[in-house]
Amino acid sequence: NNNNNDDDDDNNDQGNYGDQDTVAPQVIIATQAIGLNFADIFSVLGLYNAANQVSANGPFVPGLEFSGTVVVEDPNDKTFSMGDKVLGFTRFGAYSDCVKARPAYLLPLPDNWTFFEGASFIVQALTAWHGLVEVGRMPNLTNKTERPYVVVVHSAAGGVGLWASEIAARRGAIVIGIVGDDPQKQKAFLERILHLSPRSRCLIRGVEASFGSRLAECLLQIHRDNSDIKVPQDYTSLTELATAGLGADMIMECLGGKYFQASFDCLNSRGALVTYGSTSYVSPGKGLNWVRLVVRYLTRPRIDPGQLTSRNIRLGGFNLIFLTERQDELRQQLQDCIDCLSGGTGELANVTRPVIGRVFDFATETIHAMEYFKGGQTVGKIVLDNANNPLVRG
Repeated sequence: NNNNNDDDDDNNDQGNYGDQDTVAPQVIIATQAIGLNFADIFSVLGLYNAANQVSANGPFVPGLEFSGTVVVEDPNDKTFSMGDKVLGFTRFGAYSDCVKARPAYLLPLPDNWTFFEGASFIVQALTAWHGLVEVGRMPNLTNKTERPYVVVVHSAAGGVGLWASEIAARRGAIVIGIVGDDPQKQKAFLERILHLSPRSRCLIRGVEASFGSRLAECLLQIHRDNSDIKVPQDYTSLTELATAGLGADMIMECLGGKYFQASFDCLNSRGALVTYGSTSYVSPGKGLNWVRLVVRYLTRPRIDPGQLTSRNIRLGGFNLIFLTERQDELRQQLQDCIDCLSGGTGELANVTRPVIGRVFDFATETIHAMEYFKGGQTVGKIVLDNANNPLVRG
């Protein structure tokens, strides 16, 4: 936080362009699509600490990712030129006609991708990679083991969930994709994953209170079908399964509550649970249900740190926004993610194109889009269409 006048001028200039980065970037992009993320919901409800730090010091514009057209070049970096189509990541401010971004946080939009698809990749794919590989330390499995390496992905038909499932499958895991009871969600997961990991399967999330027993049965079935070790016919608890090495090795968790607790209980020795959100704290519809929020908070899982050592397991959490403070690290992780998803080619054009669930008009339907997103009925990515951006049409 530098208080010299030049920095103050830069920060004021950023605000005019809907960018809330801490370092003044130089490329200016006219947005044509904006991707919704759950961080946007938490930001506008005042539940996102990183956003609250920004809003405490002045106007706040939500939004982390976008696609669009370069309208002002960086005079010191010729990576992008006027008229280039790009996709990008920003530390808030994407809900705007015009965004400033550092060149390092932009990628060329592949010719075979739409603007909607461009606004649906960086944040969610990077969240999946950072959680699985950087925080969770998931190995790249090359040799057959006596028992399968099992990754559980919650909300596996959503934006992050689909990318996390694909990354895990490409790195050799059997994936249990936890999805809602909408057949379209099951279809989206299975079409994306089965050709990469034929032994993977869906598990319907269902009622929270009985989730643990259904997860246990799914784990037992996977180990019966794929393990070289003897698998019992029944069990008394998830922790008993985990003690026998018949639980899960990695879990990407974003719900909280009993879903979190059951996931934690089923971790094998050396396993890791990575949490990157608590979406069950919010409810469908307008605004915030304070009664639900308080009840969920008071009944949230309590973790005994001693279990981490006695069970030899790891628990990690992260907020992707803090990667914006580490430009080189962010860029390297993004490239590693693309390398994995492109089958080793390193080309974004060879990555599976993002699944677009719904498109809403940026100028007139943003609030409706957020309410729909909160309802948890989405498959893939929700995108705001800014095709009528006057900076583009003009």
